[in-house]
Amino acid sequence: MIPVPVGAVAELDVVVTPEMTVRFDELGPVHPVYATYSMAKHFEEAGRKLLLRHLQPGEAGIGRSVSVEHLGPSWVGDAIRVTARCVAVRGNRLTCECSAVDADGRELGRGTTVQAVLPQEVLEARIGEGARERVRRAGPGDARRRTD
Repeated sequence: MIPVPVGAVAELDVVVTPEMTVRFDELGPVHPVYATYSMAKHFEEAGRKLLLRHLQPGEAGIGRSVSVEHLGPSWVGDAIRVTARCVAVRGNRLTCECSAVDADGRELGRGTTVQAVLPQEVLEARIGEGARERVRRAGPGDARRRTD
């Protein structure tokens, strides 16, 4: 991985769509506002956007964790800017602080993402064709090491 400077930023602009509102598979529609899980997805996407600029040929990134604190609502049609800022690089891990802000400057949410960088062939061996059966054969407790 090309070194990612602390403070490096990536931004993602989104407009809330009906698909981004709170809707559960079993329960159906719940609230007509931007869902926390949509915010989490956008935090991951912004962090990945930052990471992609620093990957070298043959490297791949994979998400390790995401946390979200949803601070306020936004509705269908609202414009949101998601920002991911590098706060740490330790070994093969990139940690970003993320925020979501609406067009009026209201902070809608904040959180963190962590991504791991691995050789592409290692990642493919862990999640590509045939990996599911290898993980199942390995049994409980072994799967965690699959993305270290």
